[in-house]
Amino acid sequence: MPVPIAANRIERRKDEFRGRITKAALKLFAEQGMNATSIAAIIEEADIAHKTFFNHFPTRDHLLQHIVHSHTDSAYRLIREHLNRYTDPRRRIEYCLMKIAKVLQPLDARKYNELVTFHFTSSASKENFRDEERNNFNDLIYTILEEAKKQNQLKLEIDIAIQTEMLVAMCISILLDWSVEVNYPIVKKMKQAVSFIHASMFTPA
Repeated sequence: MPVPIAANRIERRKDEFRGRITKAALKLFAEQGMNATSIAAIIEEADIAHKTFFNHFPTRDHLLQHIVHSHTDSAYRLIREHLNRYTDPRRRIEYCLMKIAKVLQPLDARKYNELVTFHFTSSASKENFRDEERNNFNDLIYTILEEAKKQNQLKLEIDIAIQTEMLVAMCISILLDWSVEVNYPIVKKMKQAVSFIHASMFTPA
């Protein structure tokens, strides 16, 4: 059954306002940092009514969730597309982790500290992230390790889900360190993590 034209128009309008709010928030985050950016400043930058903001995002956390989920969805979708160039699970793990590190390296982590912390520690964000989104980091890593098991490349005789949790926890630790430590060498640290993963989890190439 076709979607009514009016419904399509409402959805487009909704997406337009959400896009303006998100764009304004990210601009201010980059200029002055998240902690210093108020909802009032975002409303002014987006040039919208106070009521309009809260119609789309009841709280600041709802806005952060939207930003996190929309960006992680796009990032993981892009990574998945480019993973197809590799067949070796070792190379796929390396590409995935190093891609994340290289994207984050030029950013000023201090300006995004709250967003990174929210992403990994907020109970609301975590629940949505794990239960509702399917193209997430855990799924991506699990899929790669599952393929490695099929190819008899995994060294550890433990459940793939446990290995996924171990690997993801290591990466989250690196990302959290990047978000709080000035000039944190995230690419170097991620390379070390990849080397450790290859040596401890995979059979020799």
